Amino acid sequence: MANVIEAMKIALEMERKGYQLYTEAAAKTNNKLGKATLEAIAAKEIDHIKNIEAYCQKPAEGVLTIRTNLREISHREKIDYIRDIIDKTGAQLEELIKADSNLLEIYKLAMDLERESYDFYQKLKEETDEKATDLKDFLGFLMKEENNHYEILQETLQYLDHPGDWFREQERWIVEG
Repeated sequence: MANVIEAMKIALEMERKGYQLYTEAAAKTNNKLGKATLEAIAAKEIDHIKNIEAYCQKPAEGVLTIRTNLREISHREKIDYIRDIIDKTGAQLEELIKADSNLLEIYKLAMDLERESYDFYQKLKEETDEKATDLKDFLGFLMKEENNHYEILQETLQYLDHPGDWFREQERWIVEG
């Protein structure tokens, strides 16, 4: 069980690193869509930290122990994140969005972080004893969250790079020729 506790400590550190990356990047960009996307994902990183901390207890000695309650952890679908981002940017999305090269690099770095987090949770889930179904479920939840973040970043990056293609794909425009 000690290796699981250590893994949860690593997970907390990864989520904190993600939060720091997203908040710093959001503060540095002038791109409205990029800022809203990064801020939304940063907020979810805080939720992940709270979920991991809730899943693990911190006794007075400061030692993490695993708790066996997963019922209170909620999950929002990817479309809810995107809707929040679009609502936040509002009418500004109608303007031509020009992505600077720095924002594109931030997105690529963020996508790498989400992929690494997913891989970490997947490996931990595979190494977890079959009897620890609650822990496996929790790790599956975290994997799904990281995958959603990756897809959100991927979709907004597509919008930044090629807005016409993004609308065509999202709206399923009929091309007449």
